[in-house]
Amino acid sequence: MVADPGDGPRRPLPPGPVDPPGGPGPAAEADRNEALYQVLLDLGWSYSGFAQRVRERCLAIGVPRPVSTSTVSRWLAGAQPRPELAAAACDVLTRACKRQVTPENLGWPSGDRDVAEQAVQYGDLGHAVQMLRRLWQMDAAPGSASVRGMPFVVTPSAVEALVMPSDTEIAGHGQRRVTVADIELLDAHTELYGRTEARHGGGRFRSVFAGFLAAHAGPLLEGGFSAGRGRLLYGSVVDAVLALASMAHDDQLPGLAQRYDLQAMRLAQAIGDRGRLARGCIHQARLAAVRGDGREVLTHARSAVVAATGAPALVRAYVAVTEARAWAYTGDGAQCRAAVERARAAFDRAGRGSDPKWLAWLDRPELEGQAAWALAMAGLTEEGEQALKVAGGLSPERTRDSVELLITGAELARLRGDRAGWEESLAKAKTAAQHLKSRRLARRLADAGAGGPLHDF
Repeated sequence: MVADPGDGPRRPLPPGPVDPPGGPGPAAEADRNEALYQVLLDLGWSYSGFAQRVRERCLAIGVPRPVSTSTVSRWLAGAQPRPELAAAACDVLTRACKRQVTPENLGWPSGDRDVAEQAVQYGDLGHAVQMLRRLWQMDAAPGSASVRGMPFVVTPSAVEALVMPSDTEIAGHGQRRVTVADIELLDAHTELYGRTEARHGGGRFRSVFAGFLAAHAGPLLEGGFSAGRGRLLYGSVVDAVLALASMAHDDQLPGLAQRYDLQAMRLAQAIGDRGRLARGCIHQARLAAVRGDGREVLTHARSAVVAATGAPALVRAYVAVTEARAWAYTGDGAQCRAAVERARAAFDRAGRGSDPKWLAWLDRPELEGQAAWALAMAGLTEEGEQALKVAGGLSPERTRDSVELLITGAELARLRGDRAGWEESLAKAKTAAQHLKSRRLARRLADAGAGGPLHDF
């Protein structure tokens, strides 16, 4: 018997029929993988039927592998598949059983380490889709140690995204036809979870959203659709993934956020959406600040400006205020002030029907709130206070952002030597944050309470 590629260490095949009609064979020896055997028995699947489904799954995700009846026999005898085969097999079983089936459930080693390494590679479109499916599956498990252990690494992918052309082939050729209703459902959930994050913090419902994307968006990406519908689908997935990245950042998981951001940028590049690509660069700047690398922060912020050339005015306002924050982070007050003025000028030209829906949250109070923080970081106290007054019109539904404004107010009070104002703003911030689940905000509050200058992004 010739081993199929992808099989791990082999154990002796237990006696008995290899592919009996109607399902797996009779009770096997002690070495048998009882978990896998029981799942196949419950489903009524034969070895060849399971093998065919796994082959089809591998083909659908762009990693074709030869999987035969003998492959399944060896898995049942104790052999361990490689990570990509284990992932494909678990996807097939998860869909059939209508419950999550993981490699660990079947006694196989987790492929999480491989995903963590592969997801920082800027590959082709198929690679990005495959990585998203695996990231969603991992992230759907609350408190996953693999997710929390993902390291943040330096990668040139953001630059690669800027210089590479869009993909020439983005149509999908799967069996399931993707409809407008499918995409609308995805957009509705992204909006819902975005509002939920703003009100309750990104650490509360991220895993639920990831689970939804694994169940709904994953099959859509492997479905059938025209190039035009593909642009809509990929754009909607980008928005969902960047929302997840924001939640991960809020939960102080920069490694996970980085991997989400890179896949989103690859999809944005594929459809030539420079506005969404700029948003990915902004996310990269935010993550670079976690490392404390001011030069890298500014590089990503300026990359966002380049990406947004020719984009709608609201996008240009967003990248300009981010650039202002980056200049403030590096200590350049003059450049910070100039970028704030560019942001305001671009915002004044927005609202004429061409602004993207994914940026609808960027209203005047939000823009001025970000400007206030940038000006405070740059030491421009009077200008920062003026911006903060305008930001006071922020919707009370955005609890987390309201806490951010109070922290900015405390910092401005500290800069002008107003201890009473500083204490009052901090007290209000801590009260407002009581029901938020945001590790990042908790850290910011702790830093502000220490009484020293705040230096973050």
